[in-house]
Formats: sequence, structure tokens, C-alpha cells
Amino acid sequence: MKKTVIGKEVYYTLAWSPLYPYDRFEAMRKMPELGGIISLLYQNQSRNEYLIFYSCHRDGCRVGFKKFMDPYATRHPEILRELDLTRLLYKFTVIDEGNMLDMQDIMYWLIRTYNPRYNESTFKDSQRFANIYINEVQRSEEDVVEKIHGHRHREG
Repeated sequence: MKKTVIGKEVYYTLAWSPLYPYDRFEAMRKMPELGGIISLLYQNQSRNEYLIFYSCHRDGCRVGFKKFMDPYATRHPEILRELDLTRLLYKFTVIDEGNMLDMQDIMYWLIRTYNPRYNESTFKDSQRFANIYINEVQRSEEDVVEKIHGHRHREG
């Protein structure tokens, strides 16, 4: 995720994973342990039908997705019962863990933009910005994701 603030406007860039068909074992191998947002959807011809955007800030995507999809551990059994697992697709994006308000603003934008079936349309943003803009990019299977951490060079 990349974030830029200009005045009272915020610009986020989200890098979505490729779209994967749901397989509970394969999903655990593909999901990162980092915090992020998972999108569940169906594809009808060439159109995406968004079902839910699910934020995984505490447990990370891997554990959060496992808990969401486990019929014995889920907090959303009514949603799980309605899902057609043979048609279900998912994708995820990693969100920096530092600020829960960023996650809230991104979730607000996604819900308002895509109107998923199971998210509440009354979801609120953080009220920090006048406008929220999101650029979504799709990663490919071959992408290598790097994160470079800087350190200070000590003098002397």
C-alpha cells in the first residue's frame, strides 16, 4: 500500500493479488501473514460480483481468512452458509499495519465503490479527509514483491 496526503485529500495505491479460485488448502499457502483486506467474489461472464471485503488487521490475512471460512470458528456463519464455494474467488491486498484509520478509509471506499452484498452500506470513514482516492493495481503471478527497510548510517 502506498499513501499520499495532499491537503485534505488522501491518495492510496492498493496492489491486489491475482484472482484465485477458492481452495482452503491452497489459500493458506498463498495468503500472507501480514494485515490486509480480502475480497470474496463471483465472476459472472466478465463481470465481478463482490460479496464482501474483509479486513484482517489483527490476525493477518492468512489467519483471518481461515477464521472467516472455518464453519466452527467464523463470526459470520450466515454468510458462510450462503456462499457457493465452487464459484468463489478471492484476492487480497496488504495494508500497512501502522494506522487503523487508513484501513477504515480504504474499507469505506471499497464498500462505497463496489457495493458488496454482505458489507454494511452504512460503513463510515475516519472523517480525517475531505476526499479519498484509491488507485488499484493488479499484481501478476510472476511479481516479486520487495520491501526495502532503511537504516541510519552512523558517523565515525
